[in-house]
Amino acid sequence: MRVLVTGATGFVGSHLLPALVEAGHEVVALVHEKREVSSGVEAVPGDVLDPESLGRALKGCRAVIHLVGVIREFPSRGVTFRRLHREATENIIRACKGEGVSLLLHMSALGARPDSAAEYHRTKFAAEELVRGSGLDYAVFRPSLILGPGSRFLEDMKRLMAFRVMGLVGGGSYQLQPVAVEDVVRAFVLALERPDLRGQTWELCGPRVYSLRELLETMARVWGRGVVFFPLPAGPLKWLAGFLDRFPWFPVTREQITMLEEGGLCQGPSFYSAAGFAPRDVEEVLKEV
Repeated sequence: MRVLVTGATGFVGSHLLPALVEAGHEVVALVHEKREVSSGVEAVPGDVLDPESLGRALKGCRAVIHLVGVIREFPSRGVTFRRLHREATENIIRACKGEGVSLLLHMSALGARPDSAAEYHRTKFAAEELVRGSGLDYAVFRPSLILGPGSRFLEDMKRLMAFRVMGLVGGGSYQLQPVAVEDVVRAFVLALERPDLRGQTWELCGPRVYSLRELLETMARVWGRGVVFFPLPAGPLKWLAGFLDRFPWFPVTREQITMLEEGGLCQGPSFYSAAGFAPRDVEEVLKEV
C-alpha cells in the first residue's frame, strides 16, 4: 500500500518509516526541506499547514499516517497547539477527500479530552473529533509517554542525571505508564493492514505503572547513575516556566507540569488484546538507550 507519513522525521516517524518499508509498503514521507529519511522511503517536500503541498504529496496514496504534533509552543514562529494539532488535521482530512484517500491513522495523546486544564490535550482532542467525524476509515491512537532510542525525554534525563542531583516535580508522586516506541510503531503498522483494528480510539501504554520518582530511579539504576533526588514543588516551577518555557533549553513547560498533575494511565479497551501481542517492559527499553 502506498502511504503518506506526516511528522516522518520526528521521534516516532524515524522508527515507523523503516517498519513500514519492512512490512512491504510504499512509503512517502512529508518533509519540510531536503532531509534524510530511511532507505526505501520517498521524501516529498511539503507542510501540513500548506494544503496545496498536501494534495501533491497524496497523489497515488491509499492511506495517511498523521504523526504531527508539538509539545512546546513558539507563537512568534507560528508554532502553536491549535495550528499544529487542529488546523493541520483539518488540512489532512480535506486533502484526503480531495485525492480520494480513504484511510487515516492519527496519533493523538493519552489524556486528550475537552475539559483538560492543558491546551495541549484540548487541541489533541479537537483533532481527534475531526478524524472521528470525517467519514474516513480511521484509527486514533493515544500513546502515553513514548520511550526508546532517539527520545528527547530520555536524552534530557541523561543530561540532567549527569549532575548527580535532580529535582522531582511535585515530589515525584505523579503516575505514568510509559510505552515503548516499537509498540506504538507496531500498532500503526497493524492498523494499516487490519480493518478490525479501525474505527476505534485506542490508548497505548506499557505494562507497568510508575510514579515519576520510580521511573527516574529506574532510569538511574539501569544507566548506572548515582543520583540524589529531592522534592521540587510544582507551584514555583510552574511559575518559573511561565517566564522560561519559550526557550528550548528550559527542560519543562507549564503545559507539561499541568499534564503531570492530571496523570496519565490507560483505562480504555486493550489494543494489545485486540491485536494479539504484549507490550514491552520499559526497563528493557531503557537498556537500549
